[in-house]
Amino acid sequence: MKKIISFSIFSILVFSLFSPFILAEVQNILIYGESLGKIENSIKTNYNISKMQKIPQDLSNYGAVVIIVPKTGISTEGIPKLVSFVDSGGSLIIVAEDFTEASSISQINRLLSSFKIEVNIDRVYDDTSFSSFNTRVLIKGDDNYPPSKGVSNILYVSGSSLKGKFDGELKSNTTSYSKNYDEFETYKKGSRPPVSGYIKHGNGMIILIGDKSLFEDAYVVHEDNALFVMNLFDFAMGRYNLIENRLRYKENYDEEIKSFLPYFESMKSNGFSVIKPTETNRINSLIEQSQNSYSFGLYREAFTTLSQATTLFKSQLEVVNKGFNDKLVKGKNLEDQARSKGVTVSDEAIFSEGVYYLTQAEKEPNLIKRVELIDKAIDILENFGQGDMQRAKIEIDTADSKLKEAKKTIFYEKDVQKADELLTTARKLYNREEYPDAFSKAQESQKYSSRAIEKYNIFKIIVGLGLLLGALLLMIISKRILSWKAKKKE
Repeated sequence: MKKIISFSIFSILVFSLFSPFILAEVQNILIYGESLGKIENSIKTNYNISKMQKIPQDLSNYGAVVIIVPKTGISTEGIPKLVSFVDSGGSLIIVAEDFTEASSISQINRLLSSFKIEVNIDRVYDDTSFSSFNTRVLIKGDDNYPPSKGVSNILYVSGSSLKGKFDGELKSNTTSYSKNYDEFETYKKGSRPPVSGYIKHGNGMIILIGDKSLFEDAYVVHEDNALFVMNLFDFAMGRYNLIENRLRYKENYDEEIKSFLPYFESMKSNGFSVIKPTETNRINSLIEQSQNSYSFGLYREAFTTLSQATTLFKSQLEVVNKGFNDKLVKGKNLEDQARSKGVTVSDEAIFSEGVYYLTQAEKEPNLIKRVELIDKAIDILENFGQGDMQRAKIEIDTADSKLKEAKKTIFYEKDVQKADELLTTARKLYNREEYPDAFSKAQESQKYSSRAIEKYNIFKIIVGLGLLLGALLLMIISKRILSWKAKKKE
């Protein structure tokens, strides 16, 4: 994800800006016979393609002529035109098929007889290296054969072998062999039947490939068939630099997709697609576009589109991470604040729960779960101390009530004054959010107020008892006086 891409987007833009000048000299390709399928659209990114069912009189406007299993054959007058075209510097690409197209191959070989090469009317098999059937042969690439440069394997589907002396050729495997319709072996195992080759003739070149199916939509997307086809046309047109550029883009794409796709998929499963659904759909679309371009040999376009996907994903993931990291910083600040104020025994369990969620959020890979955890942590730590605050407030209110009651007493000014001082201190601590200390001072204030009230209550009891004793004594005295007066009368 964070690697420096050696072939930068800047290079792509420069190439795009100057490509009109590079391609100012238009190079045209003529296709005679069947269509190549969707791969033609890829070829058209560099060349103009014309299709005809008849060889034109003048071929000087074409850099290459492609003959694809012609159903109508090649006319007698058409053969010298094509030979002259090659001698003048043109490239002739012959695309054949297996023995099921025997008549078309015979027509092709009439043309090729002038060059002493031919396409065998047979089929290549391999009982060891194949895909699904032994007629779908997996052939290893050979960098010494220019169209095969950078190719790991091609899927050679029901193709024929070639015959003749070539200046360069791509051979099949040592386990490959070929047989004609009558089961006669044209090449035995170990002889490596050639499947593509070229010869130089005059100022031009003839290139043979014995399998039309390799170009078709169903098979060109398999293995490195598209790469082989694109290289084949660039080789025929003498555009060797395009082959090198293509391989660089392919290498960059392979490296980027290998690192990006698994990471993107893991982040999707970890909640990215839920948090960023619109962006996820866009990234998926870009990946699909890049893979489609890659399948049809457009590696520069594939790499450019994939780079757009990685850039979008990276930017959106940064947004998601920033939101989480901001919350994480907030949570840690709340933890530090709580520790600096001091955690009471009664609040230790709640505090530990908040710290636990904070720690788990930092470790959690799932984007949704980690947000849930950090929100829980912040909620707990934000509200942490609310219990201390409430308790301190209650104690201050109680101390205030007791002080008011204590001020109604007499003779105990020192206790009342001390209670008042402590209550004032408690209120200051409360305002500074130092709730545990405020709680403690409020309780001390209550003690002094309570002591003043208790002393006053004792005083009232003593006074009451004194009054009661006085009243009793007065009653006794009164009773004796009355008794004495009564006796005196008698």
